[in-house]
Amino acid sequence: MKISTILLLAVAALVASYFFIKQGPAFLIPEAAAGSRSSSGIKKYEFTELFEQNRPLSKLAKAKYYTVIEGYIDTCSICKRLEADFPSFLKQRKDVLIRKVHFPEGGVSVGFNGNSQEEVNRKMRKYYERLGKYNFNHVVITDTEMQLATCGTPHIEIYGPNKELMATDKCGEKNLKEGLNYLRNWIKSEKSQG
Repeated sequence: MKISTILLLAVAALVASYFFIKQGPAFLIPEAAAGSRSSSGIKKYEFTELFEQNRPLSKLAKAKYYTVIEGYIDTCSICKRLEADFPSFLKQRKDVLIRKVHFPEGGVSVGFNGNSQEEVNRKMRKYYERLGKYNFNHVVITDTEMQLATCGTPHIEIYGPNKELMATDKCGEKNLKEGLNYLRNWIKSEKSQG
C-alpha cells in the first residue's frame, strides 16, 4: 500500500472518530413495554402532599409502563416547552405515563421548636435528611448550619417497566440534567420515527 493511501485512511479514521465522539452514539428508543393505557397518561401531584405522606417520587412508578416524573413550578418556561411535546409523545407511546409533581412556587419555610438547641437541631437534621432523599435537592450539613440547594426545574426521573430508575436529574456540587436530556432525546427520536 502506498504511503499516501495509508495517510488518507488514517486521516479518514481520525475524522470519523472525531464526529462520533462529538455527536455521540445515536439514542436508542426504549422497547415497548407490556402496559397500554387508555387515558391521557398524565396525572398531577403536589410535592407537599407527597412529602407529608413520606412518599418518594419512585413510588409513582407503575409496573409494565415507562413512568416519567416531571417536577415543575408554574413559572418554569423550560417546563412549558417540554410539556408542549407531551401529547404527541404520549399518543405515540401508549406504554408511557407522565406524573407531574408541582413544587411549591415560593419555596418552603419551616420553623422548628424545642426545649433546647440540641432538640431543635435534631428536628432540623431529621427534616433535612428526609428532604434529602429526593433527587431534586442537595442537603449540605456542616457543624454550624444546614443548607438546602435545589437543582431547578424541570426535574426529570424516568422509571422502566420493572420500576427501575433509568435516568434522573441529580443535584449536588454539579447539577446533572441526565433525566431531562434522556427525555428530550427520547421525544426527538420518537418524532423522527413517526
